[in-house]
Amino acid sequence: MNTATYTDIRNIADFPTFHDAELYGIDHDIEGRSLELRFRRVGGELEALKFSGVIAQRMVDFAGQNVASRLLISHRYAFTLLEVRGWIQWINSRDDSKAAVIGEEKGQEYVRDFAAGRRFLFVLEPSCGAELAVLCESVALRQ
Repeated sequence: MNTATYTDIRNIADFPTFHDAELYGIDHDIEGRSLELRFRRVGGELEALKFSGVIAQRMVDFAGQNVASRLLISHRYAFTLLEVRGWIQWINSRDDSKAAVIGEEKGQEYVRDFAAGRRFLFVLEPSCGAELAVLCESVALRQ
């Protein structure tokens, strides 16, 4: 992947909306700890989000059609402590086992890290198809 074409989301003043965008491609590099999600927005624009320094991720229900209701990114969305604890637990869970509860102290640490830009939490809430959450060190957009 050519990272020169990506812009750190912290440097994008007018972040595009992904409401009703279709998630049509995924590139996951385990060794490189990166994940790229490719979207086709309602107007036909093709854009990609690249997550680097991936710490943990989870996706369920990736299907033939995957449409986003909204994307939540900790730099642009103020997750509550309850939401942070719930999403981090969900990321670490599986269909057949639920991860340990994230305590308030650990949850507060995540909230501080998100506010300081040391880590990012990304959540794709679906209209249909894939639901996804990623905990990572950086997020960039390719337009």
